[in-house]
Amino acid sequence: MRTLLRVALIGAGLYGSIVLYHFQLGAVPFFLLSFYFFYEAYKAIRYGDREDPEDSGILNSQE
Repeated sequence: MRTLLRVALIGAGLYGSIVLYHFQLGAVPFFLLSFYFFYEAYKAIRYGDREDPEDSGILNSQE
């Protein structure tokens, strides 16, 4: 059921993008997509897995 909903949302977004490009408002889908990516990044930073600074590897590779 979730995959069907995602496919429907992608289809609706694609159709909306084509309509906006037709009316020369092509930047609007990219603007909305940037808000979505900002939200996903915020969610990953705020609620994501906490990692110990000692285990970060590259940041603490002092030899």
